[in-house]
Amino acid sequence: MSSSVSVAIAYLEKHQNYVPRGRNVLHTIFEKHFKDFCDLYEEQYADRYGKFHLARIMDVTEHFLTCGDYLNGVARIRCTNSECGHDYFRPFSCKGFYLCPSCSQKRTILLTEHFTEEVLLKLPHRQFVFTFPKALRIYFRNDRKLFAGFSQLIFAMIKEFYKEAAKIEITTGMVIAYQTFGDMLRFNPHFHVGCRGEQERNAPTRLRKIGRPPPSVDYSNIAV
Repeated sequence: MSSSVSVAIAYLEKHQNYVPRGRNVLHTIFEKHFKDFCDLYEEQYADRYGKFHLARIMDVTEHFLTCGDYLNGVARIRCTNSECGHDYFRPFSCKGFYLCPSCSQKRTILLTEHFTEEVLLKLPHRQFVFTFPKALRIYFRNDRKLFAGFSQLIFAMIKEFYKEAAKIEITTGMVIAYQTFGDMLRFNPHFHVGCRGEQERNAPTRLRKIGRPPPSVDYSNIAV
């Protein structure tokens, strides 16, 4: 038996007793109170906290409540090494963002890896942050479709900015993500934008000095 196989077997013998994540306090809270919360949301909370897509939230919650439950299916994992043959079972996960701490963390890491390895070029990138006056934030609380519209507007603004500053047609890509909360979880809708900074390198010096969008950008059609 090779030394590597011996090490692997020793590790498995030490960690062979898999301890399932089990039920936690979040499962208990959602099982006991989430349905009542949904039934009362429109009446008691919608005006204050906004009109969320409860159908989507309920779907995510349903999957979360079955996360890691052996009764909902398992995968059998077996070592293909003929000298080992160790196998074990793992329950399926919900693969949800945000609500499930374990699955959300994993999906965040995988998404970051995807952008790093397959999407972003090996070039400098620039980050922009767009936020809104407090007087306008209430509109985002009650109409989440505004986030999609403003994402398109931000893309057009930055693209026009580079075009005007460089005096040439520039093709660029952006990753735009919005966030609805800030410090202390207060409602604070804002956007994070990542785009290539490399296109500035060969542009005129004035591109790097401009501190505001060019006057040719038309903002008159912005409505909330």
